[in-house]
Amino acid sequence: MKTKVLFFMQSLGGGGAERTVINIINNLNRNNFIITLVVGNYSSNVYSDYLKKDVKVIDLETNRLRYSVMRLRKTIINERPDIIFTTVNHNNIITSLVTGLIIKNRPKLIVREAAVRSESKKVTTKNKILTKICYNNFANGVIALSNGVKDDMINNFGVKSDKIQVIYNPVDIDSIEQLKNEPVNDEEAFGENEKKIISVGRLVEAKDYPTLLRAFKIVCQKYKAKLIIAGVGHLEEELKQLAVNLNIHDYVVFKGFIKNPYNYMNKADVFVLTSKWEGFGHVIVEAMASGVPVVSTNCNSGPKEIITHNLNGKLVGVDDYKRLAEVIKETLEHDNSEIIRNAKIRTKDFNAVNIVKEYESYFKLLDNTKNG
Repeated sequence: MKTKVLFFMQSLGGGGAERTVINIINNLNRNNFIITLVVGNYSSNVYSDYLKKDVKVIDLETNRLRYSVMRLRKTIINERPDIIFTTVNHNNIITSLVTGLIIKNRPKLIVREAAVRSESKKVTTKNKILTKICYNNFANGVIALSNGVKDDMINNFGVKSDKIQVIYNPVDIDSIEQLKNEPVNDEEAFGENEKKIISVGRLVEAKDYPTLLRAFKIVCQKYKAKLIIAGVGHLEEELKQLAVNLNIHDYVVFKGFIKNPYNYMNKADVFVLTSKWEGFGHVIVEAMASGVPVVSTNCNSGPKEIITHNLNGKLVGVDDYKRLAEVIKETLEHDNSEIIRNAKIRTKDFNAVNIVKEYESYFKLLDNTKNG
């Protein structure tokens, strides 16, 4: 018998969690699963072209998560799924509370935690209590996308360890292999005789772009270079002003959200991630699959679970722009063919086809157990 899985996200903006949901949905075996995607506001979906056409989509048409509560509850009751899957903490809490109030034919609930949330130092006591209650009492299973995330949930949020299953992010390697070879017609980003450095991610505190900009200033003292930053976020104007203050604004290109970042990565000389913290570092694997050498901060958590230093990429300390600049220059100066080759081998461990099989097994395991 097929298992009916309902995925819920308030929005499908351009983040890693949203990309993960799309990859899971697209790769689930249709012979074993019936899939419904419920979105609070589908109009904000930047991944619509990537979602397979056979997926049933329900748009709740709500601009804020709190307005989705009653419509989500009604949708769950009408659709009668066997399993509900949701990710990102605020989605998880709301869905836990909504599901917990359904008495008859209550579906199993799986929540996925996508970040080492305590690293932000902004998590409230109220949120910690809610997370502990919802994950331990309403969720049937909790997925952590890295061992670091699992440890954070146990140590800082009181989530029971036997509730948590670590499943790494699924990355659509086959799709990247095709998309990376699409032509790039972007003279602003790719001028001639320039070293191209690229970073992809939201323009938020966690990604620590100021460290990248300060390192890039040092790199520019030796090389004619261009820094390409692909992503959107509330710090955009602040980062642009920092580039002006550092007198590197003529060499920094803010591209906003790029639908296909893989051909940009493929044309770059080095990919750099300067995060203060990560849940996993999905974009690291994507960059590896795109054929560009990767330099990443060794933050909590994820990068060191993906990269073996000097074998398939390079790791540097968090917030160390001087060392970062040196490692970027080293990467620009040396032949990286072996690192790129080893990185390609490493990406196979995160291939969506294989990772989604882990999700399928987990879904079936919970579907075949009785509700507690």
